[in-house]
Amino acid sequence: MVSRTWDGECEVGISASAYEEQNDENGARNELSVFWLAEDDVSYHGLPFLLKEIPLVSRSTIGRTVDDAERLIGNNRFDILVIPIGMYTEVTRAAPARAPTKVLVTVGVDEVKAMASFAQLHAVDGYLLRRDVNADSLPGVFERLLRGESTVPEPVVQQIANIGDPGATRIGAPGIARLTEREYTVLGHLLNGLSNHQIARAMGISIHGVKRHVSNLLVKFNCTNRTEVALVAARLGIIPAE
Repeated sequence: MVSRTWDGECEVGISASAYEEQNDENGARNELSVFWLAEDDVSYHGLPFLLKEIPLVSRSTIGRTVDDAERLIGNNRFDILVIPIGMYTEVTRAAPARAPTKVLVTVGVDEVKAMASFAQLHAVDGYLLRRDVNADSLPGVFERLLRGESTVPEPVVQQIANIGDPGATRIGAPGIARLTEREYTVLGHLLNGLSNHQIARAMGISIHGVKRHVSNLLVKFNCTNRTEVALVAARLGIIPAE
């Protein structure tokens, strides 16, 4: 299957040329390159039109097969890779993401149980419910992803918490027991998707204090990013009350 790429307003052939990053005056990226591996033909033909509606996205490439992903990820630079959960292992084995590329995994509601075990094995930057793949939701998801904030949808967090994982509880309990009151509060804000600045305002502390607490949570949960912390907390059933 031939992959599809659009650049600006026009659909064009695959281009391996690099693009120049553009930042706004606050340092935030306002031009993104996205690779999206479509899970079916409907998505494959519809995603180019959807992504053209996202102001943050200046260039998108849609693939349909693992071979597409291997060729395109290996030969092009992307800010965000969007990969279906069922194809993630095969894709990343064939074409590992290169830092600082962010990886977003799409999940169907019927795949939440698989996601619970998946999250124990793979460190990704965020998750996206397929039902939320629309022009209203994607800009916020991409922005949070690039800021390093949690992009785990609330329904997914709740379902993982309901599923539970006794083995994970035994492994994670010692670290959880060492959480301070402040760290527990920060954890609650992380699960609600707040940014560091928002957490600082909510708690009345400095941004540096928030970063220190987040770093401590990463160490105690043995995680590499905030998304993993949210998932582990959900699996352990320790979601703080609001």
